[in-house]
Amino acid sequence: MNQTTLKFCDPLIPVAERPRLAKQTQAIVDRLRRSDATNDELAQIARKYTSRISDARKSGYTINVVSRDHATGVVVYRLEG
Repeated sequence: MNQTTLKFCDPLIPVAERPRLAKQTQAIVDRLRRSDATNDELAQIARKYTSRISDARKSGYTINVVSRDHATGVVVYRLEG
C-alpha cells in the first residue's frame, strides 16, 4: 500500500480528514478495535463480512487472521496497530 492510504489509519489524523468507510465496514472496524472477533461475530454485522474486511484493508487498515479451525470453520480476525 502507498503512503497516502496508510496515513488515514494514523490516530493523529483528525476524523474529519479521514476517508469515510461504508457503514458496515466501519462497524466491523469498530468491533475489531475492541478485541479479536470470529467470523460468526462479523457475519452478524455484515453478511459479506469478507468483502467489508477487504474494503477496510483497501482503506489502510491491517486486519489479519489470527487462527483458523478447519474442523469447525471458525476464523478469528485481529485489527493490528
